[in-house]
Amino acid sequence: MDEAIVAENLTKRFGELVAVNHVSFKVKKGEFFGFLGPNGAGKTTTIRMLTGIIKPDEGTASVMGYDVRREIVKARQVMGIVPEMANVYVDLSVWQNLMFMGELYGVPKDYRCKNAEKLLHELNLYDKRDVKAKRLSKGMRQRLLLCMALLNDPEILFLDEPTVGLDIQSAHIIRGMLRDLNENGVTIFLTTHNMEEANQLCDRIAIINHGRIAA
Repeated sequence: MDEAIVAENLTKRFGELVAVNHVSFKVKKGEFFGFLGPNGAGKTTTIRMLTGIIKPDEGTASVMGYDVRREIVKARQVMGIVPEMANVYVDLSVWQNLMFMGELYGVPKDYRCKNAEKLLHELNLYDKRDVKAKRLSKGMRQRLLLCMALLNDPEILFLDEPTVGLDIQSAHIIRGMLRDLNENGVTIFLTTHNMEEANQLCDRIAIINHGRIAA
């Protein structure tokens, strides 16, 4: 199968509001796919349906061949997720956050430690490994979230507005890491309202507005 994501007629309502309205698209394996739109367009609701956080009212979606309604546990084993407005465990150190997340993912301890060290070096956080997360800047916390999402070596990575409000250095480091991951075969699904960022990073872009695919 060539598709990493297949979404067909995804629809989500919140009361009278139709947040996502019969949205369909496909993402190929190994693709860097941008989901572009203004705030309130339906980007976050779509990514939450694709990652099993909320269920669609209508339509179907699969990620790496797994139906996100019926096989979400298997789907999550091959995905990494960096949600919008997510936070780390602020009273744990950087290292403790990673070890805790690795345990949740079921990553073997030896590999968990080895991969955590590698990721911290790559995202310029190794010297902060013993610092409590509450003492990190917003940009550093976002880099830590990316480390946590990558700890299980996902085949596909979902990121919801990962560089919004970050310092220039952190945004640059994160974009560089995403390019490297994609060049090494990781499929990336990125939501953003930043056209320049989408054009710089993505192989292909879909535009969503008022819950519908516009282009």
